[in-house]
Amino acid sequence: MSEIPRIFRRFVPQLLHVIVLPIFFFTFMIVYRPFNIMDFLGKEWFGVHVAIMTGIVLVSVLVSRLLYYYVPMRLNYTLYFFWEVAESVFTSFFVALYIWLVLGKPMPYFEVLILAIMYVFMTLVIPYAVIALSMCIVEYRRRNSGDEDESQHRMRFYDDKHNLKLVVQSDTILYIEADINYVNIYYTENGRVRSFILRSSMKALDELCQDHGLIRCHRSFYINPPHVKVLRKDREGVIYAELDAKDVRHIPVTKRYYERLSEMLD
Repeated sequence: MSEIPRIFRRFVPQLLHVIVLPIFFFTFMIVYRPFNIMDFLGKEWFGVHVAIMTGIVLVSVLVSRLLYYYVPMRLNYTLYFFWEVAESVFTSFFVALYIWLVLGKPMPYFEVLILAIMYVFMTLVIPYAVIALSMCIVEYRRRNSGDEDESQHRMRFYDDKHNLKLVVQSDTILYIEADINYVNIYYTENGRVRSFILRSSMKALDELCQDHGLIRCHRSFYINPPHVKVLRKDREGVIYAELDAKDVRHIPVTKRYYERLSEMLD
């Protein structure tokens, strides 16, 4: 299964989780009072308990989203779903701890935890679904829109911390080369070849490159087919792609990718 769109890793969606989830939790609990929660927490201090539980939700989601944002991970939709479930369970653990210790309920902690999971997960599943669906819609519109950025085919390169580092026109890209924990991006600017070192992996750039017509020609190289003049084979049978820019190296092409690149040049 392919990785989730990059928008799921951006800062704004994480901020939305931190803001929307606690607000929805508090509002839903106060207005609808699901699962007889008022009777369980007590009517006299019900609002106070819900407010404290909301604070616990806020802090728990904040910790989870900071971890999600700053720790590089490869997630597909299934793993992202399990991340959100784990986030809810993590939040429920501390909500249950508060109920068990402060309210002094005469019942085992794990019974309180089950109730807390029911309160938290069944309440937050709605905003989780709405935020995820919204991000999917935004990503779909971005891919199918005719806005200025897309019409100009700008490539936006983010590092492994999801910070925007480079924006260039896709037709200026010559090739991208892997270098351990970095990638070197070679492109033209005002007729001169430029390079940019980005802390990222080739795997992280797969979707971006495919969206803009770059193809893999080697496990360590992505190449932009319009810039390939010719494919040549040396005396040892190694195939290289010669580019139309001066002072750039010849790019190795493995047999695995040769046929596809060759067809694009015909």
